[in-house]
This record gives sequence, C-alpha cells and structure tokens, in this order.
Amino acid sequence: MLRHRSQLKKPTNISKIILRSPNWVGDVVMATPAFRCIRENFPHAEITIALNSYVEKLIEGAPWFDKVLILDSNPHGKHAGPGNLHSKRPQFLSLVNQIRSEGYDLGFLFPNSFSAALLFWLGGVKRRVGYKRDARSWLLTDGINRLSENGRFRPTYMGDYYLRLCTAVGCEVRSKDLELFITEEGRRRADKIFEDYHLNNGHPLVLLNPGAAYGSSKCWTSEGFATTADIIRKQMDCNIAIVCAPREIQLATDIEQAAKSKLVNLANQIISLDVLKALIKRCSLLITVDSGPRHIAVAFQRPVVTLMGPNDPRYTESPAEIGQVIRADADCLACHLKVCPKDHRCMTQIKPERVARAGLDLLK
Repeated sequence: MLRHRSQLKKPTNISKIILRSPNWVGDVVMATPAFRCIRENFPHAEITIALNSYVEKLIEGAPWFDKVLILDSNPHGKHAGPGNLHSKRPQFLSLVNQIRSEGYDLGFLFPNSFSAALLFWLGGVKRRVGYKRDARSWLLTDGINRLSENGRFRPTYMGDYYLRLCTAVGCEVRSKDLELFITEEGRRRADKIFEDYHLNNGHPLVLLNPGAAYGSSKCWTSEGFATTADIIRKQMDCNIAIVCAPREIQLATDIEQAAKSKLVNLANQIISLDVLKALIKRCSLLITVDSGPRHIAVAFQRPVVTLMGPNDPRYTESPAEIGQVIRADADCLACHLKVCPKDHRCMTQIKPERVARAGLDLLK
C-alpha cells in the first residue's frame, strides 16, 4: 500500500470539515482518493460534502461523509455546471448562512472557481485550502500553486491534483485508488434492467457510452459506434447496450438505427448515476468517449476503450486504468474547446476498426 507522508504538520483540533466537491462526474470520481484521504486523516471529524444534485448519487454509499449539502435546487438531477451559485443570489446567500451556522474549522476547495472560494470565505470557514486560481488567492488561508514547467502550467492527472490539497495541510496519502460504492437500490434497479432486456444470458456485456456533458467536441460519430458494435458482434457472442443521459436519446437512437446487429438501447430508461455505477461494474467492456463513465470503469477495474480528441490525456491518465485510449493523428489535438470550430477531425478520423480491435483484445 502506498504511503506518502507530507513534511507539513497536520492541523489539530479539527472537529468540522467541509469539502466543496468538483462539478463534473469524472472529476468527482478522480477526487475519491482525496475524499478518502481526508477521512483517514481526520477520523473523528464531522465531514460535510457540498455538491451539485447531479452528482449526489455518484457518491452514495461512500463512508467518508457525515452530511451532504446540496448547492443547487435542481430536483431532476440535470447538470447545473460550475459557477451557478451566482445565478440565484438568494440561494447563494442561503448557502452562506447554512455554512456559517455550522462553524467549520477546515474546508477543501476542489473546484478552481472564484465563487467556490467566496462561498467558504463568506461562510466563515476558518481554514480554506485550494489552488491559487481565478483571482481568488486572497480568499484562501492555504493557497497552493499549480505545478508548472518552463513558465507554463503542467498538465497533471486530476487524481494527483486533488490529493495535493490533502498533502498541503500535512495529510498522509495511503492509496491513490479510485473508489465508488454500489447502493442496494442501485443494484436492484440494475438487476431489473438485466432481467427486462434479457442480459442474464451468460454472454459478456459491452456498454457503449456515446455522450459527454462537456460538449460536442468530445463526441464520436453514431456511425462509428454502430460499425464498432457490428464488428464486435460478428466476432463474439455478446450483449451490446447503449447508455446515455436523457438529453442524448437521439444520439443513442441514431446508433441503434445505424447498426446492422441488434443493440439494446437503454436511452429511454431512467439511468441515474447509482444505476449506471451498477451497470458498469457488471459489464465486460465499456467503449466511451472521454467522459465520466470512463472513470467509473476505472474505479471498478473494468476494461475500457476511450476515444479522446480535444482534451490533453495527461489530465485523466491513470496507471490503474485497464484498457486503451485511442486518439487520431490530427494536428489540433488537446484544444480543450467544447465545440469544434473546424471539421472535428480529432474524433471523426478515429476508425471503428481500430476501436473494435482494441475492444476485442480486452474481451478475449
């Protein structure tokens, strides 16, 4: 087991801690080693996690938190996105008052936003740990400089990036493993899906995840997913199912209609994140764009083929990942734009034959 000791002295007399969770699914999963580290180093503290409702079910079952503070008033779990605390001023002030009433000794800011730091500052969190980003250094008591090289920020795996929040205050890191948990309700609903769609037939389950909340620049073509599925089905008896968010139903339908083989389209199912976790844990292979489900697969040590274009892989590469990251040989990789201003060549040039071959290698 990895043990990394910081030279800094860990603060004492900490009874109440608040964590401001990342906003995106993948980032929350990559933050789980830091969540666990904080609990291990402050075993007797009361720990609250503040997050958007969209990712609440992702951390359900985790033993690291005593309380959950929901930051948005969204009852449907739609992704609220970062920075939305300012969209409704009364709501923001209500959160400030809730945090102030708790009297937190220590707070960890996982997002880099100004609004997150302002919330903790106004909420009277005594010690505030976060990166010196977004002109917010003055709001932090323990500001951390981002790693750099040659005068530029160095792309860093987000799991390590978040763990530096812990070591900055003297915490010992015992493990860097991503970790998620399945609730009984999530398991029950996944079992029902397996039963309804006859997936309990002894054949491997391949999941296709074509959507990405980040933006269309991360998405592959429906024809690419369909052709990949056809190639795999020709060479192996398996179940292939499409999972996606409610707003991506049309994308899933396009894949189903373009495929020559029979695919199970789960787009019309209400698959919340607790159910998605259970499905991914039971799959034999996940084929996905660079989005949250990729990291869920890593947490459950499931094989995954990731199609990546606009983002720098150094932010998401984990030595624990079982699988392959596939990128095109394009001249505009890692632009980090949410919508491609050109011809989307970083994704369209990825060939389904290459994806299917990688998937079959993992299945076999």
